[in-house]
Amino acid sequence: MKGNEQTGLTHFRVYTLVIYRIGVRLLLVFHRRFAEASGMVQVTVLTLFDNKRKDKSMETNSAPLFHRNPQAPPVNRNREQALLIGLMSGEQEFFYTNSLTTGRSREELSRHLSLAVRLKDKPNIQLVFNFLKEEGERSAYNIMISLFLSEHNEKKREALIKERFLGIDRFVQYCRNLSDFLVYIKENNTIEITNEDLQRGILAWDLGHLVSLARVSYDYGLLAEEEAWKYIEFAGKKCRETFACWKEIGKSFLLGQIMSYPGEENFQEAIRYFLLSTESPESPWVKCKFG
Repeated sequence: MKGNEQTGLTHFRVYTLVIYRIGVRLLLVFHRRFAEASGMVQVTVLTLFDNKRKDKSMETNSAPLFHRNPQAPPVNRNREQALLIGLMSGEQEFFYTNSLTTGRSREELSRHLSLAVRLKDKPNIQLVFNFLKEEGERSAYNIMISLFLSEHNEKKREALIKERFLGIDRFVQYCRNLSDFLVYIKENNTIEITNEDLQRGILAWDLGHLVSLARVSYDYGLLAEEEAWKYIEFAGKKCRETFACWKEIGKSFLLGQIMSYPGEENFQEAIRYFLLSTESPESPWVKCKFG
Protein backbone atom coordinates (compact mmCIF):
# COMPACT_ATOMS: atom_id res chain seq x y z
CA MET A 1 0.00 0.00 0.00
CA LYS A 2 1.33 3.42 -0.89
CA GLY A 3 2.05 5.31 2.31
CA ASN A 4 2.58 2.14 4.31
CA GLU A 5 5.87 0.68 5.45
CA GLN A 6 5.04 -2.42 3.44
CA THR A 7 3.27 -2.65 0.10
CA GLY A 8 2.14 -6.26 0.18
CA LEU A 9 -1.51 -6.81 1.07
CA THR A 10 -4.33 -4.39 1.57
CA HIS A 11 -4.82 -3.79 5.27
CA PHE A 12 -8.13 -4.13 7.04
CA ARG A 13 -9.91 -0.81 7.02
CA VAL A 14 -10.11 0.83 10.42
CA TYR A 15 -13.04 3.13 10.66
CA THR A 16 -12.97 6.67 12.04
CA LEU A 17 -16.30 8.46 12.22
CA VAL A 18 -16.48 11.88 10.64
CA ILE A 19 -19.82 13.63 10.95
CA TYR A 20 -20.98 15.98 8.23
CA ARG A 21 -24.14 17.99 7.90
CA ILE A 22 -25.72 17.72 4.51
CA GLY A 23 -29.03 18.80 3.05
CA VAL A 24 -31.49 15.94 2.89
CA ARG A 25 -32.53 17.10 -0.55
CA LEU A 26 -28.99 17.80 -1.71
CA LEU A 27 -28.78 14.49 -3.51
CA LEU A 28 -31.84 15.47 -5.52
CA VAL A 29 -30.08 18.69 -6.50
CA PHE A 30 -27.15 16.67 -7.79
CA HIS A 31 -29.38 14.59 -10.02
CA ARG A 32 -32.02 17.12 -11.05
CA ARG A 33 -29.76 20.19 -11.27
CA PHE A 34 -31.94 22.19 -8.92
CA ALA A 35 -30.32 25.23 -7.38
CA GLU A 36 -31.76 25.02 -3.88
CA ALA A 37 -31.71 22.51 -1.08
CA SER A 38 -33.56 22.51 2.20
CA GLY A 39 -33.70 20.45 5.35
CA MET A 40 -30.66 19.07 7.10
CA VAL A 41 -29.82 15.53 8.12
CA GLN A 42 -26.85 14.05 9.89
CA VAL A 43 -24.83 11.83 7.58
CA THR A 44 -22.07 9.62 8.90
CA VAL A 45 -19.09 9.29 6.60
CA LEU A 46 -16.33 6.81 7.21
CA THR A 47 -12.72 7.66 6.53
CA LEU A 48 -10.79 4.48 5.94
CA PHE A 49 -7.28 4.18 7.27
CA ASP A 50 -4.60 1.56 6.88
CA ASN A 51 -3.14 -0.26 9.85
CA LYS A 52 0.65 -0.50 9.62
CA ARG A 53 2.25 -3.85 10.37
CA LYS A 54 5.70 -4.13 11.88
CA ASP A 55 6.84 -6.75 9.40
CA LYS A 56 4.13 -7.34 6.82
CA SER A 57 6.46 -8.96 4.30
CA MET A 58 7.40 -11.81 6.65
CA GLU A 59 3.76 -12.38 7.56
CA THR A 60 2.74 -12.34 3.91
CA ASN A 61 5.26 -15.03 3.04
CA SER A 62 4.32 -17.28 5.95
CA ALA A 63 0.54 -16.97 5.87
CA PRO A 64 -1.26 -19.62 3.80
CA LEU A 65 -3.86 -18.61 1.26
CA PHE A 66 -7.47 -19.36 2.15
CA HIS A 67 -6.56 -20.51 5.65
CA ARG A 68 -9.27 -22.70 7.18
CA ASN A 69 -10.04 -23.05 10.87
CA PRO A 70 -9.60 -26.78 11.64
CA GLN A 71 -11.83 -26.45 14.72
CA ALA A 72 -14.63 -24.47 13.11
CA PRO A 73 -18.13 -25.65 14.09
CA PRO A 74 -20.38 -26.45 11.13
CA VAL A 75 -22.62 -23.64 9.89
CA ASN A 76 -25.61 -23.72 7.59
CA ARG A 77 -25.32 -22.83 3.92
CA ASN A 78 -26.66 -19.29 4.34
CA ARG A 79 -24.10 -18.48 7.01
CA GLU A 80 -21.30 -20.11 5.05
CA GLN A 81 -22.07 -17.99 1.99
CA ALA A 82 -22.56 -14.85 4.07
CA LEU A 83 -19.11 -15.30 5.62
CA LEU A 84 -17.64 -15.55 2.13
CA ILE A 85 -18.93 -12.08 1.21
CA GLY A 86 -15.92 -10.93 3.22
CA LEU A 87 -13.44 -13.26 1.50
CA MET A 88 -11.38 -10.60 -0.31
CA SER A 89 -11.38 -8.35 2.74
CA GLY A 90 -10.52 -11.13 5.18
CA GLU A 91 -7.95 -12.81 2.95
CA GLN A 92 -5.91 -9.63 2.89
CA GLU A 93 -5.75 -9.84 6.68
CA PHE A 94 -5.08 -13.61 6.90
CA PHE A 95 -8.46 -14.34 8.49
CA TYR A 96 -9.88 -17.86 8.60
CA THR A 97 -12.21 -18.40 5.68
CA ASN A 98 -14.67 -20.79 7.32
CA SER A 99 -15.49 -19.52 10.81
CA LEU A 100 -16.86 -16.54 12.66
CA THR A 101 -13.63 -16.20 14.58
CA THR A 102 -10.83 -14.64 12.55
CA GLY A 103 -7.95 -16.62 14.00
CA ARG A 104 -6.06 -13.43 14.82
CA SER A 105 -4.53 -12.68 18.21
CA ARG A 106 -5.91 -10.15 20.67
CA GLU A 107 -2.97 -7.90 19.83
CA GLU A 108 -3.77 -8.07 16.11
CA LEU A 109 -7.44 -7.36 16.73
CA SER A 110 -6.56 -4.38 18.88
CA ARG A 111 -4.26 -3.08 16.17
CA HIS A 112 -7.08 -3.27 13.65
CA LEU A 113 -9.02 -0.84 15.82
CA SER A 114 -6.15 1.18 17.28
CA LEU A 115 -6.45 4.14 14.90
CA ALA A 116 -10.04 4.68 15.97
CA VAL A 117 -10.18 4.20 19.72
CA ARG A 118 -13.80 5.34 19.79
CA LEU A 119 -14.73 2.14 18.00
CA LYS A 120 -13.68 0.06 20.97
CA ASP A 121 -17.04 0.69 22.65
CA LYS A 122 -20.32 -0.74 21.52
CA PRO A 123 -22.44 2.42 20.98
CA ASN A 124 -19.96 3.95 18.54
CA ILE A 125 -19.30 0.77 16.64
CA GLN A 126 -23.06 0.39 16.21
CA LEU A 127 -23.00 3.65 14.22
CA VAL A 128 -20.38 2.18 11.93
CA PHE A 129 -22.40 -0.97 11.30
CA ASN A 130 -25.51 1.08 10.56
CA PHE A 131 -23.57 3.27 8.16
CA LEU A 132 -22.14 0.30 6.26
CA LYS A 133 -25.60 -1.27 6.04
CA GLU A 134 -27.46 1.82 4.89
CA GLU A 135 -25.01 4.17 3.18
CA GLY A 136 -21.36 3.16 2.95
CA GLU A 137 -18.93 4.43 0.36
CA ARG A 138 -21.45 3.28 -2.25
CA SER A 139 -23.67 6.34 -1.67
CA ALA A 140 -20.97 8.66 -3.02
CA TYR A 141 -20.07 6.20 -5.79
CA ASN A 142 -23.68 5.83 -6.92
CA ILE A 143 -24.06 9.59 -7.30
CA MET A 144 -20.80 9.91 -9.21
CA ILE A 145 -21.07 6.95 -11.58
CA SER A 146 -23.95 8.21 -13.74
CA LEU A 147 -21.99 11.34 -14.59
CA PHE A 148 -18.84 9.28 -15.09
CA LEU A 149 -20.56 7.09 -17.68
CA SER A 150 -22.24 10.01 -19.44
CA GLU A 151 -18.99 11.73 -20.46
CA HIS A 152 -16.09 9.79 -22.03
CA ASN A 153 -13.60 12.66 -22.27
CA GLU A 154 -11.64 12.56 -19.02
CA LYS A 155 -11.05 16.32 -18.72
CA LYS A 156 -14.64 17.20 -19.57
CA ARG A 157 -15.89 14.53 -17.18
CA GLU A 158 -13.83 15.87 -14.29
CA ALA A 159 -14.91 19.45 -15.05
CA LEU A 160 -18.55 18.35 -15.10
CA ILE A 161 -18.25 16.62 -11.74
CA LYS A 162 -16.45 19.62 -10.23
CA GLU A 163 -19.21 21.90 -11.47
CA ARG A 164 -22.04 19.66 -10.30
CA PHE A 165 -20.52 18.78 -6.92
CA LEU A 166 -18.84 22.04 -5.98
CA GLY A 167 -16.84 21.67 -2.77
CA ILE A 168 -17.16 17.88 -2.58
CA ASP A 169 -13.68 16.67 -3.50
CA ARG A 170 -14.57 13.04 -2.86
CA PHE A 171 -16.50 12.77 -6.12
CA VAL A 172 -13.69 14.29 -8.18
CA GLN A 173 -11.12 11.97 -6.61
CA TYR A 174 -13.32 8.92 -7.14
CA CYS A 175 -13.75 9.90 -10.78
CA ARG A 176 -10.01 10.30 -11.24
CA ASN A 177 -9.14 7.03 -9.49
CA LEU A 178 -11.69 5.06 -11.48
CA SER A 179 -10.55 6.57 -14.76
CA ASP A 180 -6.91 5.74 -13.98
CA PHE A 181 -7.84 2.16 -13.14
CA LEU A 182 -9.81 1.60 -16.34
CA VAL A 183 -6.88 2.93 -18.37
CA TYR A 184 -4.51 0.66 -16.43
CA ILE A 185 -6.46 -2.57 -17.01
CA LYS A 186 -6.92 -1.75 -20.70
CA GLU A 187 -3.24 -1.04 -21.26
CA ASN A 188 -2.11 -4.10 -19.30
CA ASN A 189 -4.85 -6.46 -20.50
CA THR A 190 -5.47 -7.78 -17.00
CA ILE A 191 -9.21 -8.03 -16.34
CA GLU A 192 -12.35 -6.72 -17.99
CA ILE A 193 -14.64 -4.22 -16.30
CA THR A 194 -17.86 -3.57 -18.22
CA ASN A 195 -20.37 -0.75 -17.92
CA GLU A 196 -22.65 -3.28 -16.21
CA ASP A 197 -19.95 -3.90 -13.60
CA LEU A 198 -19.62 -0.16 -13.03
CA GLN A 199 -23.37 0.27 -12.72
CA ARG A 200 -23.63 -2.56 -10.17
CA GLY A 201 -21.40 -0.44 -7.99
CA ILE A 202 -19.36 -1.09 -4.88
CA LEU A 203 -21.93 -2.65 -2.55
CA ALA A 204 -19.63 -5.64 -1.95
CA TRP A 205 -16.85 -3.28 -0.84
CA ASP A 206 -19.06 -1.95 1.97
CA LEU A 207 -20.55 -5.32 2.87
CA GLY A 208 -17.21 -7.14 2.69
CA HIS A 209 -15.96 -4.77 5.35
CA LEU A 210 -19.19 -5.15 7.29
CA VAL A 211 -18.51 -8.89 7.50
CA SER A 212 -14.86 -8.42 8.49
CA LEU A 213 -15.67 -5.77 11.07
CA ALA A 214 -18.39 -7.97 12.59
CA ARG A 215 -15.88 -10.81 12.93
CA VAL A 216 -13.21 -8.59 14.49
CA SER A 217 -15.79 -7.07 16.85
CA TYR A 218 -16.92 -10.55 17.91
CA ASP A 219 -13.37 -11.71 18.56
CA TYR A 220 -12.60 -8.50 20.45
CA GLY A 221 -15.68 -8.89 22.65
CA LEU A 222 -17.67 -5.96 21.28
CA LEU A 223 -20.41 -8.15 19.82
CA ALA A 224 -22.08 -11.33 21.01
CA GLU A 225 -22.04 -14.26 18.61
CA GLU A 226 -25.61 -13.85 17.38
CA GLU A 227 -25.17 -10.10 17.00
CA ALA A 228 -22.17 -10.68 14.75
CA TRP A 229 -24.06 -13.25 12.69
CA LYS A 230 -26.94 -10.79 12.28
CA TYR A 231 -24.67 -8.35 10.43
CA ILE A 232 -22.98 -11.08 8.43
CA GLU A 233 -26.29 -12.61 7.37
CA PHE A 234 -27.52 -9.16 6.34
CA ALA A 235 -24.52 -8.88 4.01
CA GLY A 236 -25.24 -12.31 2.56
CA LYS A 237 -28.91 -11.56 1.93
CA LYS A 238 -28.19 -8.19 0.34
CA CYS A 239 -25.56 -9.66 -1.96
CA ARG A 240 -27.83 -12.51 -3.05
CA GLU A 241 -30.41 -9.89 -4.02
CA THR A 242 -27.87 -7.84 -6.00
CA PHE A 243 -25.31 -10.18 -7.55
CA ALA A 244 -25.55 -13.29 -9.70
CA CYS A 245 -22.16 -14.87 -8.95
CA TRP A 246 -18.98 -14.57 -6.91
CA LYS A 247 -17.19 -12.85 -9.79
CA GLU A 248 -19.68 -9.98 -9.68
CA ILE A 249 -19.11 -9.68 -5.94
CA GLY A 250 -15.36 -9.73 -6.49
CA LYS A 251 -15.52 -6.97 -9.09
CA SER A 252 -17.72 -4.88 -6.82
CA PHE A 253 -15.22 -5.20 -3.98
CA LEU A 254 -12.32 -4.55 -6.36
CA LEU A 255 -13.88 -1.32 -7.63
CA GLY A 256 -14.35 -0.08 -4.08
CA GLN A 257 -10.76 -0.90 -3.27
CA ILE A 258 -9.23 0.91 -6.23
CA MET A 259 -11.45 3.95 -5.60
CA SER A 260 -9.98 4.27 -2.11
CA TYR A 261 -6.45 3.15 -2.96
CA PRO A 262 -5.30 4.41 -6.37
CA GLY A 263 -1.94 3.93 -8.05
CA GLU A 264 -0.38 1.17 -10.13
CA GLU A 265 0.99 -0.75 -7.15
CA ASN A 266 -2.38 -0.78 -5.44
CA PHE A 267 -4.16 -1.69 -8.68
CA GLN A 268 -1.87 -4.71 -9.10
CA GLU A 269 -2.54 -5.80 -5.54
CA ALA A 270 -6.31 -5.48 -5.85
CA ILE A 271 -6.35 -7.40 -9.14
CA ARG A 272 -4.16 -10.13 -7.66
CA TYR A 273 -6.63 -10.79 -4.85
CA PHE A 274 -9.57 -10.64 -7.21
CA LEU A 275 -8.00 -13.26 -9.48
CA LEU A 276 -6.96 -15.47 -6.57
CA SER A 277 -10.47 -15.36 -5.13
CA THR A 278 -12.25 -16.03 -8.42
CA GLU A 279 -9.84 -18.43 -10.16
CA SER A 280 -7.66 -20.30 -7.65
CA PRO A 281 -8.73 -23.96 -7.19
CA GLU A 282 -8.20 -23.42 -3.44
CA SER A 283 -10.56 -20.47 -3.25
CA PRO A 284 -13.82 -21.02 -1.33
CA TRP A 285 -15.54 -19.03 -4.06
CA VAL A 286 -14.49 -21.63 -6.60
CA LYS A 287 -15.50 -24.51 -4.33
CA CYS A 288 -18.79 -23.09 -3.07
CA LYS A 289 -21.51 -22.33 -5.61
CA PHE A 290 -23.09 -18.91 -5.14
CA GLY A 291 -26.79 -18.51 -4.50
